Amino acid sequence: MSNVIRALRREHADTARLLGALERQLDVFDQGARPDYDIVQGVIDYCLAYPDCYHHPKEDLVLERLRQRDPEAAAAIGDLRPEHEALAELTRRLADAVESVLREAEVSREGMHELAREFLDFYRRHIAMEEGRFFPAALEVLSEQDWQEIEAQLVEREDPVFGGQPDQRFERLRRDILAWEKADAEAAGNAGTS
Repeated sequence: MSNVIRALRREHADTARLLGALERQLDVFDQGARPDYDIVQGVIDYCLAYPDCYHHPKEDLVLERLRQRDPEAAAAIGDLRPEHEALAELTRRLADAVESVLREAEVSREGMHELAREFLDFYRRHIAMEEGRFFPAALEVLSEQDWQEIEAQLVEREDPVFGGQPDQRFERLRRDILAWEKADAEAAGNAGTS
């Protein structure tokens, strides 16, 4: 498998971890309690910064090469940029809503829930489409040389949450995700031994 696709899939898996953290906080919010806004803002800040600067440009390079090699396959995928732009806009709307809540402005719980749910659902559908249609098409069509040329164009940056040196501003978010995953793994291990 291509190193580029391997990296994109890892980034999708990490994004799914972030979405899980946000969803857990949404559940707290839905129960009428105060979510951990450091975690919520961490997810939003990550989604505002990392995907558009590093993840989506990788996908754009792959899609452009797919267009060159197999226009029909690329046409079946469509243009990813409008979806990426919609994700960015939805992320900004969610960021504004959270800022309003933190400023104690009037924000309806229902409206906040709907916006967060729309964000989660849109992101998950988008990732599922790319994993299910885009990546398999690219793997089928592109040659080893194509992958090497794509890789040579990439600007790599360590992931600010999941990389070896996580950014300090994401430390609370990272700890939450790791603690949740540890508890989940322990619960699965205990279920397997019963």
